Amino acid sequence: MNLIKSLMGRRQFLIATGVASTCALTCKKLAGFETRAVMAADKAATAAVKATTNRCHHLLSPLRIRNVVVKNRIMHTQSPPHCLQGPENFPADAYRNHYSNIAKNAAIVSVEEHFIKYPIDYSDTGPMSGMLHFSDHIWQDIPPVHNYLNRMIDDIHCEGALVYFAGDFGYSKDGTSTGGGAPGGGMPGGAPGGMAQGGSLLGGMQQGNTPGGQGGMPSGGGAPGGGASPQGGMQQGSAPGAQGGMPGGEGPQVQAIVSVKDLVSKAKDIEDRGYDVMALSANNLEAVQAVRSATNLLLIATGIVKVGSPGPSSGPSTPGVSNNNQPTADQLEQVVEAAKKLEGLADIIQLRAGSYEHPNSFTLDKERPFNLAFAEAIKKAGIKTVVCPCAGFHYADLNEQFIAGGKTDMVGMTMPFFADPEFVKKASEGRAEDIIPCISCHDCHGISRTAGPWYDVCTVNPKWATPAYKLANIPSPTTKKKVAVIGGGPGGMKAAVTAAERGHRVTLYEKGEKLGGLLQFTDHTQWKWTYRDFKDYLINQVKKAGIEVLLNTTATPEMIKSKGYDTVLVATGAEPILSRMAGADAGNVFNILTAYSNKKALGRNVALIGAGRIGTECAIGMAKDGHKVTVLAGGKEMIESTLIGPHNMSNQEDIYKNHPNISYILETTVKGITGGKVTYADSTGSEQSVQADSIVIYSGLKPMMDEASRFIGSADQVLLLGDCTGKNGTVQKTIRSAFFVASQV
Repeated sequence: MNLIKSLMGRRQFLIATGVASTCALTCKKLAGFETRAVMAADKAATAAVKATTNRCHHLLSPLRIRNVVVKNRIMHTQSPPHCLQGPENFPADAYRNHYSNIAKNAAIVSVEEHFIKYPIDYSDTGPMSGMLHFSDHIWQDIPPVHNYLNRMIDDIHCEGALVYFAGDFGYSKDGTSTGGGAPGGGMPGGAPGGMAQGGSLLGGMQQGNTPGGQGGMPSGGGAPGGGASPQGGMQQGSAPGAQGGMPGGEGPQVQAIVSVKDLVSKAKDIEDRGYDVMALSANNLEAVQAVRSATNLLLIATGIVKVGSPGPSSGPSTPGVSNNNQPTADQLEQVVEAAKKLEGLADIIQLRAGSYEHPNSFTLDKERPFNLAFAEAIKKAGIKTVVCPCAGFHYADLNEQFIAGGKTDMVGMTMPFFADPEFVKKASEGRAEDIIPCISCHDCHGISRTAGPWYDVCTVNPKWATPAYKLANIPSPTTKKKVAVIGGGPGGMKAAVTAAERGHRVTLYEKGEKLGGLLQFTDHTQWKWTYRDFKDYLINQVKKAGIEVLLNTTATPEMIKSKGYDTVLVATGAEPILSRMAGADAGNVFNILTAYSNKKALGRNVALIGAGRIGTECAIGMAKDGHKVTVLAGGKEMIESTLIGPHNMSNQEDIYKNHPNISYILETTVKGITGGKVTYADSTGSEQSVQADSIVIYSGLKPMMDEASRFIGSADQVLLLGDCTGKNGTVQKTIRSAFFVASQV
């Protein structure tokens, strides 16, 4: 019995440290490690959990919907990870495990089928050829692969969740439809046609003169565009859209051109294969009634929110251009009228506005996601159909308030479960503050459309989408060590928490007066609140982990060596490069960090020297704060196209192109600053100038490698991580580096 207790305590500890394999749990020895202390800590943690209470009663309470009871009020919305697995022609272990983890959280889990026609032609060199790297759409339509899908459906059912058939998404280069996405939501007229995530994945992205086609995301249904097809373009354009791709199959928006008889047949087939929920177009009430009468499927009505479509936006209605990220009164009225027609037919109304499908802190109000207003309007109208708004519902406590306050019945969520697969578990234990906050960077959908790397990542959770072999190779700690962490930025905090979770005694040295590193700028802007929440989460985790924090303390190699640390983790990070151009030392000139903390001193007109991802986001923030910003960019693009993925950075791109307070000049060479005048050479070499009240300079970030290298030799084990290695440069890479480096201790 004592042996069993010991092994159980050991297993709990190893799980906490990130060791994932059964072999690692059973075979690796903790030689000399203070197992009893670890078990005592486990018991204390368990007692603390028992002492807490569930603060999310409404969010996590079951709900009866017609003929079934769902386990909580959370629906997982359509979000297949594009690059989670390799070239397997079936849903591989990583893919199926991902959906199993989703099912631990959500009551309804959406699953897209991705059967395609073989052989696949990978020779496309068009503008969207990068999507050939996507691995979520290449299932071969053969019986053994269907076995895998059936097992995945059963895995979801085992967690007490229902499975929502979200469409057949196929890819065919020869023009043959392989099944079903929902059309609608093409690009603007004159631009490429629909991005056919239903029908042909790559169809319709080439420039052309033919009418816009039917491709698009499941929640499409935008207004007719420049193309002639009603299911095509997103907004009115001045020229015809390009070919929108192959026809869709049975997705909600294409159901208008499929007979009711065929839809009923499809619904019966879906039910026979183990699905519990099906989406139908709100525009096809006859089909909704027929499927309801013929099956026991729960029916989700989609497409009643007609506010934009997925893809690039233009004009003053572009999300993020206005600081009022809420629907208009007319839009609310239209949705309410559509919802009235669905009473007694649909079981759930899914509310998802196309142009707000992938919000971030520039386009989303934290305490009032865009689609919540539609749900609240439907509820106030006395409509009894269950409503489920989606996009931006990331916080357990806020979701609890929305449901408890009668504003909605359910919420649609996806990315928060990538950030923290234990979202619901922590919420149920009253530990919402321990949930890793999603920052809405959308790197989980792919980092780049053109250059890769071609794998999915989560900025805040380095374990998500990491292959099982990598997690299994995390070494088990063998002795309790005395660890010093140098630097209190996001990398240093993550490393300190990871080391403490592995049972080590950790001291964190920070030369400044507070933790946060470069993310401290988020305290001075409302437009990067997701990153601020993540910074504050890390600070809170440092406190809860019992880490000794020494602020206003500049660590030196001699100091560290004299204290006898076993391991030193160096996370000195990076710092802004200070410009040496003529006039850069004037009182009205700021670097990108001091500009955030001195907004009142900037004046009305600001010249920003430098662009890229960081510079452009600074320009957007200043523009949204009311400054008139002129950007002088050295390159041919404001944001390098290689940094723009399927969804990440797309909001920022739309905003800077459409915001009335932003103008930009590309391919400039700045010569100098005199007073409020910036002199530059344009792309032709001609000398020009811009007059401004203040000048903000972004010259990039410099890794603090020299400072970090000084600590080599200060302990038996010295490990560098994050930006100071010179190999990172993003929050995602820094957090990943911090976790895996600290896991070596």
